[in-house]
Amino acid sequence: MCGIFTLMDDNEQIILHNSEINRSLAIPDYTRLGDAGQAANRIAGNTIFKRYLSEKSANTIKRHARDLELFAEYLLDVGIMPDKGADFQTNPGAWEGVTWGIVEGFIHWQLREGYAVSSVNARLSTVKVYAQMAVKADAIDRQEGLLIQSVRGFSRAGGKNVDEQREQTRIDEISYAYKPEGKRRSVVVTRSSTKKEAATVLDEGTAVLLKQPQNQSPQAHRDALLMCLLLDHGLRASEVTLLTINNIELDLGELYFYRPKVKGTAHEWTAHKMTEELHSIADYYLRSLYPPSLHPDGPLLLATSRLRKDGKGGLLLPRGLNRVRISERVAWLGKQAGLSEKLSAHDCRHYCATRMARLGYGVDELMAWFGWTSAQTAMRYITAVDVKERYKG
Repeated sequence: MCGIFTLMDDNEQIILHNSEINRSLAIPDYTRLGDAGQAANRIAGNTIFKRYLSEKSANTIKRHARDLELFAEYLLDVGIMPDKGADFQTNPGAWEGVTWGIVEGFIHWQLREGYAVSSVNARLSTVKVYAQMAVKADAIDRQEGLLIQSVRGFSRAGGKNVDEQREQTRIDEISYAYKPEGKRRSVVVTRSSTKKEAATVLDEGTAVLLKQPQNQSPQAHRDALLMCLLLDHGLRASEVTLLTINNIELDLGELYFYRPKVKGTAHEWTAHKMTEELHSIADYYLRSLYPPSLHPDGPLLLATSRLRKDGKGGLLLPRGLNRVRISERVAWLGKQAGLSEKLSAHDCRHYCATRMARLGYGVDELMAWFGWTSAQTAMRYITAVDVKERYKG
């Protein structure tokens, strides 16, 4: 009897007839079977993440999501832009380019940021699980996958030695209340904190100073625009680097931008109503300083020539600032403003979130503004403000 075996892919269909297989017994020909095997690998690779997640509980999926979000945050913080987005939980292609050295760096970055050794070990385990699936999806080379699996966490004794040699900067635990969907009453949850106890703190006066041009050069106005985006709107550095002049609608007073970290979610594209400071500086920068030759879709924040002591220079160049240059510029501006600790773009985001929580913005509003996918993050800022207000005397 002649039957048909079919493997379907988006752009590929392989049909094997039993009669053809029978004929191949006389004249060996394994090409068609080899093609079928490769097609099956591609199909399985494209669905391996979905199958894995379908077998896990909701809590496990959420924990993995937080672990992989932090992995993405690490990449962006050290100046690495994922080529295919930062959705490491559902998109195998996002893992292309990940190496064992990057994974090892993730461990050291967490230790430097003050995360608990047990949390570091748990996140390493998560990364290795998804990296192994990415190998099967052909997003990571098999040899590189073996090297990633060889990266080791810390034993109990090793973790204790690490803790003894570094400053502990984390809050032990944090409590917050929320109302579960479908329930009549709120519940109070206490969790171990995964955030640093304090970012580099900005007071209102310093923030205002940073958002003002310090001289009349194009560079100074560019810097003021950068700091307004970070301090007033809380953008991530990765989001700032992607901005073009098309992202600003001066007539509407709106900022429209893309968030690579939360690609595939409702927060992937977001519109903000611009603050007065941002609108004012953006209006002057775009209408009076921005090179007309870069219209209509040039990068918003341009690199500049060196500003000399005599006030000359600081002219806008026809190329945008990258992630590393933005971080360096923010640190330099913070130092010029008198800060003793290094200022980062994430510190500016922390300032913006704290200020909005103090002004009474709710959980949903903060989640929408900052692109958070977890209400716990928003509640952390609200709770911190409540505690500070309660004990400020």
